Amino acid sequence: MNFPVLLRFLAISVPALLASCAKPAYEMRGYASYIADQYAGQYTTSGSIYQPQGWTAAHNTLPFGTVVKVKNHSNGRTVNVTVTDRFPYYPNRVINLSRAAAEYIQIPHHQLGDVTVTAKTIAGSAAPATNYSSPPASSYGATAPATYGAPPPSSHVPKPAVKTYSRPRSIPPAGYGTSAPPAGIPPPPPGYR
Repeated sequence: MNFPVLLRFLAISVPALLASCAKPAYEMRGYASYIADQYAGQYTTSGSIYQPQGWTAAHNTLPFGTVVKVKNHSNGRTVNVTVTDRFPYYPNRVINLSRAAAEYIQIPHHQLGDVTVTAKTIAGSAAPATNYSSPPASSYGATAPATYGAPPPSSHVPKPAVKTYSRPRSIPPAGYGTSAPPAGIPPPPPGYR
């Protein structure tokens, strides 16, 4: 038996195995909502341009660039998205997904989905931060504002929208998530009701 090869294998595989079993850096269960298409083409808080077909999300505390896995509990579907924006606080709301991500995990339009948001690592730190540095460069090819909080060019200023939101229920209503998926979504997994 070749012990140097065995030791090298163990030296590589044991830390990888331990890292895969480690507790996630962030995990939260709550409701997910959907970013409205009216914001398409406008700057996000991170300075990137919002694209409804992108795999992005808005989160209240996670640093920009953090990749999170969002699992829909009504059907078990998951999607990985990158945090690029912020959204106002609503009770029990943990994430706001792009249209493509919400449709992929079959969250109906204008409804909330019961989800768990998990991040194995957090971009730039070991824990959620509340004070952020300058935003990263845009992932869509547009340049980010020079400093955090700088107003976007006047042609991209979003119009204020007046919306009313009701407080989410602690348990989704009966029949929630059982409607047919929107057009363009792959068929549900076997056993989906």
